[in-house]
Amino acid sequence: MKILIDADACPVVSIVEHMVEKYGIPVILLCDTNHVLQSEFSEVKVIGAGAD
Repeated sequence: MKILIDADACPVVSIVEHMVEKYGIPVILLCDTNHVLQSEFSEVKVIGAGAD
């Protein structure tokens, strides 16, 4: 199981990361180049900004 999050404007990223640490479930945070994130617990993938 993996959790994928569209993390650009997601208000629950910190809650999910807490669960990741507690239960060991891999998480991938997806963000565009306008909202580059960093995380110690999740893999962050940066996707080019543009139309969906």
